[in-house]
Amino acid sequence: MQNILRFFIRYRMVLSLLLLQTLGLSLTYARSLAHENLYWAQVLQRQAQWRGWLNGWETYLNLREENSALIAELSRVRSAAEPDSSKPPVQAYEEFGFDFVPGRLMFIAHNGAEPWGLIDVGSDAGLKPPFAVLGSRGIIGIAYETTDGFSRVTPLSHPSMRISASAERSGHFGTLQWHSANARFAEFVDVAYEADLKKGDRVVTDARSDLFPAGWLIGTIDRVSIDSTQFTKTALVRLAADLYRQQVVMAAVSIRKVERDSIAP
Repeated sequence: MQNILRFFIRYRMVLSLLLLQTLGLSLTYARSLAHENLYWAQVLQRQAQWRGWLNGWETYLNLREENSALIAELSRVRSAAEPDSSKPPVQAYEEFGFDFVPGRLMFIAHNGAEPWGLIDVGSDAGLKPPFAVLGSRGIIGIAYETTDGFSRVTPLSHPSMRISASAERSGHFGTLQWHSANARFAEFVDVAYEADLKKGDRVVTDARSDLFPAGWLIGTIDRVSIDSTQFTKTALVRLAADLYRQQVVMAAVSIRKVERDSIAP
């Protein structure tokens, strides 16, 4: 007890100053609206922080119950839904005397003597071979075989491929055929000697074809040569379609072929 009294006596000045300062601050806060607002703002902020921390722990502890409820609800929805394993119908449309059926080129194999490819639509979509296969940038080839869900494609890079074609700018026609072992090029042969062919000219399908709609891009001329013995021109054509990648395609089936063949000599 004596030690406590000695402490107060010895530090009476310091303790008096602290007491007076505390009293002054209390009176200031009590009489100042700004300080009162600041005080209660600090109090509310601490309460919010505490409540947020407490709610976070409550939410964490309730996660197991919420997950169990979600699993039960998901099981109920799955059991009520009827499974539908049927293949969605293919949306086809008609234009320029052709039925167009969308599909996807899955691959083209160039590692053999006779390249071939596969698209993911077949007889289930109403396709009957032979029919043309068109890419977004240019023609791909011709499909000669189908199953219910697939079609086998003979690409432009096949040695036996022959397609009626014409130079878009001049209108002169000829035949497009495979060129050597490079799947990115084809030859535009049997073109009239007087045809004005230039590098960069577009080569397109023409109306003589039974399988391809007219005006569909095949490629662009890369080089022109003259066969003086046959009085014809030959052009090396860089194919527009990339035969080395998967891509969206359209299967084009002529719906006027029978009518056309009936009037031909």
